[in-house]
Amino acid sequence: MTSTLETNVLALLERGGMLTADTITYNLNSSRWRVSRVLHALHRNGDAFQNRRAQWQISAGQRRPRRQSTR
Repeated sequence: MTSTLETNVLALLERGGMLTADTITYNLNSSRWRVSRVLHALHRNGDAFQNRRAQWQISAGQRRPRRQSTR
């Protein structure tokens, strides 16, 4: 099950491409700590990765339709 913040981060990365955690925090008007936790959770799931410039983007082949909620 995905959280609202996780869904918002994924949507922002789909539109924006490579974004830093600070930019994501600013655009979503959320705390840096919460965004960082979501980004690292996405990384663990293989949905996103961070490059050498600390920019986050969706992993290749991970661009898929929105997740459907289960019952």
